[in-house]
Amino acid sequence: MSRLTSAGLKAAMSATPHTLGWLGQFVFLDGTTIRVSGTGQDQSFNSHTWTADKSFKGSTLKFTGDGSVPDGEVTAPAAISDAYDAEDVYAGTFEGMEITLFVVSFDSPSDGGMQLGPYTVSEINYDDRGKIAVFEVRGILQRAKEITVEELSVACRSDLGDPRPGFCTLPLYPNNVARSTAYAVGDYVRVSDAGNYHNRMFRCTTAGTTASSAPSYNYTVAATTTDGTAVFTAAEAWVRSGVVATHTDDGDFTATLTESRAVDGWFTNGVIKWTSGQNIGLYNQVRAWTQSTSRIQLWGAARWPVAVNDTFEIVPGCDKTFTMCRDRFANSINFRGENLLPGLAFLIGAGK
Repeated sequence: MSRLTSAGLKAAMSATPHTLGWLGQFVFLDGTTIRVSGTGQDQSFNSHTWTADKSFKGSTLKFTGDGSVPDGEVTAPAAISDAYDAEDVYAGTFEGMEITLFVVSFDSPSDGGMQLGPYTVSEINYDDRGKIAVFEVRGILQRAKEITVEELSVACRSDLGDPRPGFCTLPLYPNNVARSTAYAVGDYVRVSDAGNYHNRMFRCTTAGTTASSAPSYNYTVAATTTDGTAVFTAAEAWVRSGVVATHTDDGDFTATLTESRAVDGWFTNGVIKWTSGQNIGLYNQVRAWTQSTSRIQLWGAARWPVAVNDTFEIVPGCDKTFTMCRDRFANSINFRGENLLPGLAFLIGAGK
């Protein structure tokens, strides 16, 4: 849509009282698009229907021509068009969302609208009931004005599992194997057996294309499976499936899981992804792992109550040292730190 304002809309802007109102388009990371109207009634605009919601409004929005970053706030119901509810706010569904606003004349939307945005959501605040969300938004120039630079560091600057070339690239959560799809040597996949991954991942060891129907995979470590013209070799997965066994509180519980490589601290600084229960789809960071009792302690507590038999997936933690990168993950070639950088002890002793 053009940013030019039509004569009809200009007239509505100068009229007293004015007949202006907000329309908001919310585009989520998964591509879902929701459109709401703050005019007090449903609107037909730009070949779409915009559903009325009295809690939707744009506020403190500004747009300048001097290169400054446009920003402001947008207030909307957490349950936008009944597609999302308050729990989705906590689950991070709105993070990274793109918002585009339009100012229209609610008496004559056919006159067109003045577009503001698209804006990217940076921070989200909400009331204590989670009913109304306030999105802090940033304009398209935000990233252009940011200074992004890496600093020299003894510790690794990459997050565990960062898939970017030259970064960690550890296959924490490989994609499920796809049918009739080409795979190259070194590609990793997961294969679900009625929802169970058996704590295994599979590395493509002979390039090829998978069959249109799935063969029976061999989950024995080092065993191979031919799928179409591709061959995959089973390996221990980094992600493990677990079940809550006993519950002390929502940040302290024991688990039933199998990980032959685990020692004290194996999952410390790792991440839990809940796969059932009230926290399904949410993530928590692990503060401590005790091997002898399979005790998991979280940083803080889970957002919603944790119950015995809740299931989850958990990945090990990394302290970002070269030693752990080499010894635990055999991934030192991708270490993103300067572990040989002279430190304070060297500098203090430099004059000796």
